[in-house]
Amino acid sequence: MFVRLPAVSGSFYPDKAQELQGFLKQVMKPESEPYDAIVSFSPHAGYIYSGEVAAAVFSSIKPADVYIILGPNHTGLGKPIALIDSGVFRMPLGDVGIDEKIGEYLLSCGEPVERDAIAHKHEHSIEVQLPFLQYISSLYKKDFSIVPVVIGTQNYNALKALGEYMAKAIERDSRNVMIIVSTDMNHYENQELTLEKDRMALEKIEKLDEKGLLNVTVKYNISMCGVSGAVSAIVASKLLGAKKAIIIEHKTSGDVSGDYEHVVGYAAAVII
Repeated sequence: MFVRLPAVSGSFYPDKAQELQGFLKQVMKPESEPYDAIVSFSPHAGYIYSGEVAAAVFSSIKPADVYIILGPNHTGLGKPIALIDSGVFRMPLGDVGIDEKIGEYLLSCGEPVERDAIAHKHEHSIEVQLPFLQYISSLYKKDFSIVPVVIGTQNYNALKALGEYMAKAIERDSRNVMIIVSTDMNHYENQELTLEKDRMALEKIEKLDEKGLLNVTVKYNISMCGVSGAVSAIVASKLLGAKKAIIIEHKTSGDVSGDYEHVVGYAAAVII
Protein backbone atom coordinates (compact mmCIF):
# COMPACT_ATOMS: atom_id res chain seq x y z
CA MET A 1 0.00 0.00 0.00
CA PHE A 2 1.26 3.46 -0.90
CA VAL A 3 1.84 5.65 2.17
CA ARG A 4 2.43 9.34 1.63
CA LEU A 5 4.41 10.54 4.64
CA PRO A 6 3.98 14.06 6.08
CA ALA A 7 6.19 16.70 4.48
CA VAL A 8 5.55 19.69 6.77
CA SER A 9 4.28 18.35 10.12
CA GLY A 10 6.20 19.99 12.92
CA SER A 11 6.77 23.12 10.83
CA PHE A 12 3.52 24.21 9.17
CA TYR A 13 1.38 22.57 11.85
CA PRO A 14 1.99 20.60 15.08
CA ASP A 15 3.29 17.06 14.64
CA LYS A 16 1.95 15.90 18.00
CA ALA A 17 -1.69 14.77 17.93
CA GLN A 18 -2.62 16.34 21.26
CA GLU A 19 -1.13 19.71 20.36
CA LEU A 20 -2.76 19.65 16.92
CA GLN A 21 -6.15 18.78 18.42
CA GLY A 22 -5.77 21.64 20.87
CA PHE A 23 -5.11 24.12 18.08
CA LEU A 24 -8.05 22.88 16.03
CA LYS A 25 -10.39 23.02 19.01
CA GLN A 26 -9.34 26.61 19.61
CA VAL A 27 -9.86 27.89 16.05
CA MET A 28 -12.72 25.76 14.76
CA LYS A 29 -16.15 27.22 15.53
CA PRO A 30 -18.69 25.17 13.57
CA GLU A 31 -21.71 27.10 12.29
CA SER A 32 -25.21 26.01 13.26
CA GLU A 33 -26.33 26.33 9.63
CA PRO A 34 -23.32 25.32 7.53
CA TYR A 35 -23.12 25.69 3.77
CA ASP A 36 -23.75 22.67 1.56
CA ALA A 37 -20.76 23.70 -0.55
CA ILE A 38 -19.86 22.43 -4.00
CA VAL A 39 -16.41 24.03 -3.72
CA SER A 40 -14.45 25.41 -0.77
CA PHE A 41 -11.36 27.64 -0.93
CA SER A 42 -8.79 27.40 1.85
CA PRO A 43 -5.23 28.75 2.33
CA HIS A 44 -2.24 26.49 2.95
CA ALA A 45 0.42 28.48 4.79
CA GLY A 46 1.71 27.66 8.25
CA TYR A 47 -1.14 27.54 10.72
CA ILE A 48 0.24 30.47 12.72
CA TYR A 49 -0.42 32.67 9.68
CA SER A 50 -3.40 31.18 7.83
CA GLY A 51 -4.89 28.66 10.25
CA GLU A 52 -7.69 30.93 11.42
CA VAL A 53 -8.72 31.71 7.84
CA ALA A 54 -8.72 28.01 6.95
CA ALA A 55 -10.75 27.32 10.10
CA ALA A 56 -13.29 29.93 8.99
CA VAL A 57 -14.18 28.01 5.85
CA PHE A 58 -14.04 24.53 7.39
CA SER A 59 -16.25 25.72 10.26
CA SER A 60 -18.77 26.95 7.68
CA ILE A 61 -19.35 23.78 5.61
CA LYS A 62 -21.16 20.50 5.98
CA PRO A 63 -18.65 17.65 5.90
CA ALA A 64 -18.57 15.50 2.77
CA ASP A 65 -17.88 11.83 2.12
CA VAL A 66 -15.13 12.56 -0.41
CA TYR A 67 -12.99 15.64 -1.00
CA ILE A 68 -11.27 16.26 -4.32
CA ILE A 69 -8.41 18.49 -3.15
CA LEU A 70 -6.70 20.63 -5.80
CA GLY A 71 -3.31 21.90 -4.69
CA PRO A 72 -0.72 23.93 -6.61
CA ASN A 73 2.67 22.43 -7.39
CA HIS A 74 5.24 24.50 -5.48
CA THR A 75 8.18 22.16 -6.16
CA GLY A 76 8.04 21.81 -9.96
CA LEU A 77 8.30 18.04 -9.63
CA GLY A 78 6.16 15.52 -11.48
CA LYS A 79 3.39 15.71 -14.05
CA PRO A 80 1.36 18.86 -14.87
CA ILE A 81 -1.84 17.40 -13.35
CA ALA A 82 -0.76 14.70 -10.91
CA LEU A 83 -3.16 12.34 -9.12
CA ILE A 84 -2.56 9.67 -6.49
CA ASP A 85 -5.34 7.09 -6.83
CA SER A 86 -4.69 4.68 -3.95
CA GLY A 87 -3.10 4.42 -0.52
CA VAL A 88 -3.14 6.82 2.42
CA PHE A 89 -1.82 10.16 3.61
CA ARG A 90 -0.20 9.53 7.01
CA MET A 91 -1.05 12.34 9.42
CA PRO A 92 -0.59 13.02 13.16
CA LEU A 93 -4.33 12.47 13.71
CA GLY A 94 -4.35 9.21 11.74
CA ASP A 95 -4.26 7.98 8.17
CA VAL A 96 -6.48 9.57 5.52
CA GLY A 97 -7.54 7.17 2.80
CA ILE A 98 -7.34 7.97 -0.92
CA ASP A 99 -10.56 7.34 -2.83
CA GLU A 100 -9.89 4.79 -5.56
CA LYS A 101 -13.27 5.01 -7.28
CA ILE A 102 -13.10 8.67 -8.25
CA GLY A 103 -9.37 8.51 -8.83
CA GLU A 104 -9.75 5.66 -11.29
CA TYR A 105 -12.52 7.50 -13.12
CA LEU A 106 -10.48 10.68 -13.50
CA LEU A 107 -7.53 8.67 -14.81
CA SER A 108 -9.79 6.82 -17.25
CA CYS A 109 -10.70 10.17 -18.84
CA GLY A 110 -7.13 10.37 -20.14
CA GLU A 111 -5.13 13.53 -20.60
CA PRO A 112 -4.52 15.85 -18.85
CA VAL A 113 -4.86 13.82 -15.61
CA GLU A 114 -1.96 11.45 -14.90
CA ARG A 115 -1.06 9.05 -12.12
CA ASP A 116 2.00 10.49 -10.38
CA ALA A 117 3.15 10.42 -6.76
CA ILE A 118 6.37 12.38 -7.36
CA ALA A 119 4.57 15.73 -7.54
CA HIS A 120 3.03 15.00 -4.12
CA LYS A 121 6.15 13.91 -2.23
CA HIS A 122 7.22 17.32 -0.87
CA GLU A 123 4.08 19.32 -1.68
CA HIS A 124 2.36 20.85 1.37
CA SER A 125 -0.76 22.37 -0.18
CA ILE A 126 -2.96 19.28 0.20
CA GLU A 127 -1.45 17.97 3.41
CA VAL A 128 -2.22 21.07 5.48
CA GLN A 129 -5.96 20.82 4.70
CA LEU A 130 -6.30 17.34 6.17
CA PRO A 131 -6.29 18.06 9.93
CA PHE A 132 -9.21 20.46 9.46
CA LEU A 133 -11.13 17.78 7.54
CA GLN A 134 -10.28 15.21 10.20
CA TYR A 135 -11.56 17.54 12.91
CA ILE A 136 -14.92 18.39 11.32
CA SER A 137 -15.46 14.76 10.32
CA SER A 138 -14.84 13.64 13.90
CA LEU A 139 -17.47 16.11 15.15
CA TYR A 140 -20.03 14.56 12.81
CA LYS A 141 -18.70 11.02 13.44
CA LYS A 142 -18.21 10.71 9.71
CA ASP A 143 -15.53 8.93 7.67
CA PHE A 144 -14.09 10.52 4.55
CA SER A 145 -11.60 9.92 1.78
CA ILE A 146 -9.71 12.24 -0.53
CA VAL A 147 -8.74 12.55 -4.18
CA PRO A 148 -5.41 14.44 -4.10
CA VAL A 149 -4.54 16.36 -7.27
CA VAL A 150 -1.46 18.58 -7.63
CA ILE A 151 -1.58 21.04 -10.54
CA GLY A 152 1.46 22.59 -12.18
CA THR A 153 -0.01 24.08 -15.35
CA GLN A 154 -2.03 27.15 -16.33
CA ASN A 155 -3.10 25.75 -19.69
CA TYR A 156 -6.77 26.70 -19.86
CA ASN A 157 -7.86 23.78 -22.02
CA ALA A 158 -6.27 21.30 -19.62
CA LEU A 159 -7.84 23.00 -16.59
CA LYS A 160 -11.25 23.12 -18.28
CA ALA A 161 -11.01 19.41 -19.08
CA LEU A 162 -10.15 18.62 -15.46
CA GLY A 163 -13.18 20.64 -14.33
CA GLU A 164 -15.44 18.76 -16.73
CA TYR A 165 -14.05 15.40 -15.60
CA MET A 166 -14.59 16.28 -11.93
CA ALA A 167 -18.19 17.31 -12.59
CA LYS A 168 -18.88 14.01 -14.35
CA ALA A 169 -17.21 12.05 -11.56
CA ILE A 170 -19.34 13.80 -8.94
CA GLU A 171 -22.56 13.40 -10.94
CA ARG A 172 -22.06 9.65 -11.31
CA ASP A 173 -21.18 9.11 -7.63
CA SER A 174 -23.90 8.51 -5.05
CA ARG A 175 -21.83 10.03 -2.26
CA ASN A 176 -21.48 13.65 -1.22
CA VAL A 177 -18.33 14.91 -2.96
CA MET A 178 -16.81 18.35 -2.42
CA ILE A 179 -13.98 20.08 -4.28
CA ILE A 180 -11.43 21.95 -2.16
CA VAL A 181 -9.18 24.55 -3.76
CA SER A 182 -6.00 24.92 -1.73
CA THR A 183 -4.64 28.39 -2.47
CA ASP A 184 -2.99 31.41 -0.98
CA MET A 185 -3.59 34.75 -2.62
CA ASN A 186 -1.04 37.41 -3.62
CA HIS A 187 2.50 36.95 -2.28
CA TYR A 188 5.23 39.17 -0.83
CA GLU A 189 4.05 42.64 -1.73
CA ASN A 190 2.85 45.34 0.66
CA GLN A 191 -0.52 45.21 2.39
CA GLU A 192 -2.25 47.83 0.24
CA LEU A 193 -1.18 46.30 -3.06
CA THR A 194 -1.92 42.76 -1.92
CA LEU A 195 -5.44 43.67 -0.79
CA GLU A 196 -6.07 45.34 -4.15
CA LYS A 197 -4.74 42.42 -6.17
CA ASP A 198 -6.64 39.93 -4.02
CA ARG A 199 -9.82 41.95 -4.50
CA MET A 200 -9.49 41.71 -8.29
CA ALA A 201 -9.09 37.93 -8.12
CA LEU A 202 -11.84 37.43 -5.54
CA GLU A 203 -14.27 39.46 -7.66
CA LYS A 204 -13.77 36.98 -10.52
CA ILE A 205 -14.42 34.09 -8.14
CA GLU A 206 -17.60 35.77 -6.90
CA LYS A 207 -18.74 36.07 -10.52
CA LEU A 208 -17.82 32.41 -11.21
CA ASP A 209 -15.68 33.69 -14.06
CA GLU A 210 -12.87 31.20 -14.45
CA LYS A 211 -11.43 32.70 -17.62
CA GLY A 212 -11.54 36.15 -16.10
CA LEU A 213 -9.75 34.86 -13.00
CA LEU A 214 -6.95 33.33 -15.02
CA ASN A 215 -6.65 36.43 -17.21
CA VAL A 216 -6.60 38.93 -14.34
CA THR A 217 -3.92 37.03 -12.44
CA VAL A 218 -1.72 37.05 -15.54
CA LYS A 219 -2.45 40.65 -16.56
CA TYR A 220 -1.81 42.15 -13.12
CA ASN A 221 0.84 39.66 -11.96
CA ILE A 222 -1.29 38.39 -9.08
CA SER A 223 0.67 35.54 -7.51
CA MET A 224 -2.34 33.47 -6.45
CA CYS A 225 -0.60 30.10 -6.36
CA GLY A 226 -3.77 27.98 -6.59
CA VAL A 227 -5.36 29.84 -9.48
CA SER A 228 -5.23 26.74 -11.70
CA GLY A 229 -7.21 24.68 -9.21
CA ALA A 230 -9.67 27.54 -8.84
CA VAL A 231 -10.23 27.63 -12.61
CA SER A 232 -10.98 23.88 -12.74
CA ALA A 233 -13.20 24.06 -9.67
CA ILE A 234 -15.29 26.94 -11.05
CA VAL A 235 -15.77 25.04 -14.33
CA ALA A 236 -16.95 21.99 -12.38
CA SER A 237 -19.18 23.99 -10.04
CA LYS A 238 -21.14 25.58 -12.87
CA LEU A 239 -21.74 22.20 -14.49
CA LEU A 240 -22.99 21.01 -11.09
CA GLY A 241 -25.48 23.87 -10.82
CA ALA A 242 -23.61 26.44 -8.73
CA LYS A 243 -25.52 29.63 -8.03
CA LYS A 244 -22.96 31.89 -6.33
CA ALA A 245 -19.66 32.22 -4.51
CA ILE A 246 -19.37 33.70 -1.01
CA ILE A 247 -16.19 35.20 0.44
CA ILE A 248 -16.19 34.23 4.11
CA GLU A 249 -12.96 35.82 5.26
CA HIS A 250 -9.96 37.63 3.79
CA LYS A 251 -6.78 38.49 5.72
CA THR A 252 -3.04 38.70 5.23
CA SER A 253 0.02 37.44 7.05
CA GLY A 254 0.59 41.04 8.16
CA ASP A 255 -2.48 40.80 10.37
CA VAL A 256 -0.53 38.21 12.38
CA SER A 257 3.11 39.25 12.01
CA GLY A 258 2.69 43.03 11.98
CA ASP A 259 4.91 43.20 8.89
CA TYR A 260 2.81 44.97 6.28
CA GLU A 261 5.59 45.42 3.73
CA HIS A 262 5.87 41.77 2.62
CA VAL A 263 2.55 39.99 3.11
CA VAL A 264 0.69 36.98 1.74
CA GLY A 265 -3.06 37.11 1.26
CA TYR A 266 -5.39 34.40 2.57
CA ALA A 267 -9.05 33.91 1.67
CA ALA A 268 -11.81 31.57 2.80
CA ALA A 269 -14.67 31.10 0.36
CA VAL A 270 -17.36 28.70 -0.82
CA ILE A 271 -19.29 28.08 -4.01
CA ILE A 272 -22.85 26.90 -3.39
